[in-house]
Amino acid sequence: MSEEPTFERFLAAVRGTNPFRSHRITDVGGGEATVESIHKNAFTKLVRVVQDAAKEPISIGALLIGAPGVGKSHLLARLFQWAGEDRATVVYLHNILASPERMLRYVLSATVSDLAGHRGSDYTQSRLYTVLNRAVIRTGALKGRKMMTGPREIDARKEALARLGAKIDPQNAVIPVLNAFLTGTSHASLGDAGAEKRAQAAVLWLSGETLGPDEARLLDQAAGEDGLALADDAAVERVLHVLSHLCALAELPLVLCLDQIDNLDADAVRALMSYAHALLDRAKHLVVIVSGVKQSMLSLRTGEVIPAAAWDRIAERILELHMISPEEARAILEGRLDAALSGFDEKEIEELMAARKRDRLFPLGSAWLERRLDGVQELRPRDAILWARDRWEAQQDRLAAVGGKRWLKEWPGPEREPKEPDGRLEDVIDAEVKKKLVEGTTRRRLQQASLPPDEDNLASLTHHLLARCAGKGASTLLSVEHATAKRRGKAAPAHHLVAKEKRADGVIVTTGVTFLCAPSGHGARLPLQRMVEDTKHTDKRILVTDEERRPLRLGGAGKAAYDALCKLGRQRFLHLTLDFAGHAELDSLVGLLGAARSHDLEIEHPRGQYRKVTEAEVLASFERQSLLLAHPLLRELLTEEIVKGGGDSTPPPAWDPQQTREHIMAELSWRLGLMAKELAQIFASRKKLQEKRFPEVWSHIKKTAQALHDEGHVHATATDDDLFVQLRGKK
Repeated sequence: MSEEPTFERFLAAVRGTNPFRSHRITDVGGGEATVESIHKNAFTKLVRVVQDAAKEPISIGALLIGAPGVGKSHLLARLFQWAGEDRATVVYLHNILASPERMLRYVLSATVSDLAGHRGSDYTQSRLYTVLNRAVIRTGALKGRKMMTGPREIDARKEALARLGAKIDPQNAVIPVLNAFLTGTSHASLGDAGAEKRAQAAVLWLSGETLGPDEARLLDQAAGEDGLALADDAAVERVLHVLSHLCALAELPLVLCLDQIDNLDADAVRALMSYAHALLDRAKHLVVIVSGVKQSMLSLRTGEVIPAAAWDRIAERILELHMISPEEARAILEGRLDAALSGFDEKEIEELMAARKRDRLFPLGSAWLERRLDGVQELRPRDAILWARDRWEAQQDRLAAVGGKRWLKEWPGPEREPKEPDGRLEDVIDAEVKKKLVEGTTRRRLQQASLPPDEDNLASLTHHLLARCAGKGASTLLSVEHATAKRRGKAAPAHHLVAKEKRADGVIVTTGVTFLCAPSGHGARLPLQRMVEDTKHTDKRILVTDEERRPLRLGGAGKAAYDALCKLGRQRFLHLTLDFAGHAELDSLVGLLGAARSHDLEIEHPRGQYRKVTEAEVLASFERQSLLLAHPLLRELLTEEIVKGGGDSTPPPAWDPQQTREHIMAELSWRLGLMAKELAQIFASRKKLQEKRFPEVWSHIKKTAQALHDEGHVHATATDDDLFVQLRGKK
């Protein structure tokens, strides 16, 4: 049972959380409070772009630029929230990294994963299922049939979608697979397990995966020797074209948001923008929004990383965000305070209502903000939020020092004495790097569909990190090459990566690394056979698999090849298994380097002054904290030590898991949301646990909140090394 909010509960909330801790968007689908008046003109133009593409058979490119911290990701989050009100289908793609040859296929994979979700047993809740059903309804293709889930109604929807396909998919290549998804999902909702497998096979094919004979038969197709898959980039484009047209027919136009593309290397940017250009030229009813820091984006243009023709198409509509006024800064702070205190206001806590009546900015204070804004003509939204974060911390310190009654009576109290210097610059950088890495990994964990299992993505992330270590420091790595993807008429390479290491005795050892995320035993056969046959080019072979989402599946030929590799012995063959966290950690490491490259990573040093962290400083921090060596795959290629892929060895807590879940749900039942840290503090206080056990409690609360997020009961957002947790449906 939850306790009724009281003034003491309000004080506990002030002590335990800070609504201004997050100053950047990590989840466009989150419920963070926004102020409609901020960048209103740019948002209106963005909405008009989407509406134009919905009405006319055209595709539109939009370029969103501005300085770091000016609110680009916040604007995309507002677009996502607007679209969620039955207006558009927005797919948010961040840190899209793949080899140039596979970039378009990875964009498709990430898009379909986002639309279908990562839980195959719940496709009825996916946006793809909604789009297909709405398309056949809004176009009248059902011819008066009611939207029911009986066998006859399912057949009617299948026929209606096929009729639509005659117009938008003349080759009849994509619509039959979408129909397999539609009917498979519908029949699966009636308890047909076989139908669920058919829907899953359809999602795999639409994502660009290679299907074996069994999966192909589920789609009424035949798999050749190399399996069934989209043959080339033209086939990949066709899937995206059909999806965008169906979204338009459903009156939910497709919008691809490519955020922070300037975080990528030049080759990746060039490939991604080339494909975006081609999509816009040939698709209909599609919007592609490209977002990045203005300075970085202009450098990519003047350096011809983005060709002139691609730039003109992508930047057909340019939206530049500028600094905000002091009045707008105040509105942002008021909006966050209103959201954070809404649960207490609703319960009419007398002390709080009186304080809020005196000063809308309580507990920050209007006089404090006026002093901060004295002489300021314009500023970034990020600056205003950072100021408020520090001011909230000052009030927390005052509250802890004098107690609740005196704090309120004397509020706002004396100015806080300046804090001591925050220590060495390197220490501040290390702390920020560690927090952002945890945040990035947690964000992907909470949004698993945004990082689908993909061999080329894993290889690209690993190469990106290893290439920066080759020949440097204490690493044994001399060089690493990323083998090009299979081209027409040429055999596929035996390995994705080839690394050269120098042993302690001076001998050069060549290691081939193969990533395998095949959904079937058929897909694993050829890569494993190529590894077996590669006896001349490598001294050691490493197989890396995603055992959490795509465990290694072996048919007869694949098992024979795998057994042959195992017979080589541990010094010549190693099978490393990664879980989702291992994949997400690689993505987070690369993402942090990209943020520094685009001048979008900042620290506060000394107190009150903000400076950008360079890519070189991030790499130095990685080395100081041994962050790359902590990853089992990277460690294997940077040292001679062999490390097994391990799981979580932390023993389960002594608390009843159901009790923890009830605690979280009860505390959230009467407030907008709480940080996991505050939930942990309340939990520890009630259990009368020793202070030394708090890290254990905090970790336990975060894991439970993540589970509740996966089940759809709460919405959790990664914020530094913590989570902001809300009940689903609350804003």
